[in-house]
Amino acid sequence: MTQTESRQPARWLRAETLIMNGYERLLMTVPKDHPGLLLPGVYVRQGEQVADAAVRGLAEQTGLRREITHHLGVDQHPANPATGDSEGLTIVCDGGNASLLEMKLLAEQGVPVGAFREISGHRWVGLGEVAGHADPYVVTRVRVALGILKEGLKQPLLYIGQPAG
Repeated sequence: MTQTESRQPARWLRAETLIMNGYERLLMTVPKDHPGLLLPGVYVRQGEQVADAAVRGLAEQTGLRREITHHLGVDQHPANPATGDSEGLTIVCDGGNASLLEMKLLAEQGVPVGAFREISGHRWVGLGEVAGHADPYVVTRVRVALGILKEGLKQPLLYIGQPAG
């Protein structure tokens, strides 16, 4: 192994949450610093469990609170030397289904105060609508996660070999 190979490059880890409603629509955020829609999500802090980051991000960006125990896929992002972006992983977590009460509260309360700098709103969109309002990698990520969910293939989030939650 060369000296270059032995150094670990900077990497990031992001936890996003897929939440559906009873109308076959999924919850997306409208970010202020990125064109297009994204799943609710945050970067995982040093020492934080992915499940805990997903719970935190969902609460911070939507006000919804739920236990997160499973994921629906992992998306790897390569480094981009042209922009200086480092490589990273996005883990799509299963947020389950929103109740009618949660949908009503989300519509009435809007964006939580702490998230105003990051997002300008939320939208419930069908899979067909995602393609017209999100980057291709987001569309593919959502499509794959929904396929995994439909087939019942979601996987438990583990932390040092123990299930989250």
